[in-house]
Amino acid sequence: MSQENRTRRRGKELEGAIFQAVWEELQEGGFAAVTMDRVAKRAGTSKPVLYRRWPSRVELMVATALHMLPSAESIPDTGSLRDDTVTLLKLMQQRLVALGRETMIGILTEVTEKPDVNEQVFKRLIGYLRALMTDTVLHRAAERGEIVPGQLNERLQTLPIDLARNEFILTGALPDESIEEIVDTVFLPALAGRALAE
Repeated sequence: MSQENRTRRRGKELEGAIFQAVWEELQEGGFAAVTMDRVAKRAGTSKPVLYRRWPSRVELMVATALHMLPSAESIPDTGSLRDDTVTLLKLMQQRLVALGRETMIGILTEVTEKPDVNEQVFKRLIGYLRALMTDTVLHRAAERGEIVPGQLNERLQTLPIDLARNEFILTGALPDESIEEIVDTVFLPALAGRALAE
């Protein structure tokens, strides 16, 4: 790629090239090997460009992780809360496996040492995953009449996402059997119990 073409890239095109560079660096050397310098060289840009968008390496990594996570549009409407939840967790599984346990642990390790970044990561990365559950899956279920107002508390709304994420971080795997157990033996029974209590 010529220098002229490098300087012409802007916006989403440049952002996409940067995320791709991060991804390729991860695949080649793992989380510890990803540096702003290496990403800039691979993406055909400069470190100042990276730092203007992402003040630290971990913030760039979080942005890359978000870029790889499922979008609301990618979650098909299966017609049931159970199957929508399983589908979301399987999409999440695919993306987490692609990112790798080392990357997730690396991000969490770095942010614990920086309280301001930690808060941002929680709001952006964890909040994004939780929003997929609440704003897409549970919203559809409410429209279908599968759940009613008051049946869900804040913890229960995000329980499937939280359990799936924690299992992956702890074990490095999230098999289909675990996903179905999370939904069928924990989440749906808890919902049913809340319905009876109302």
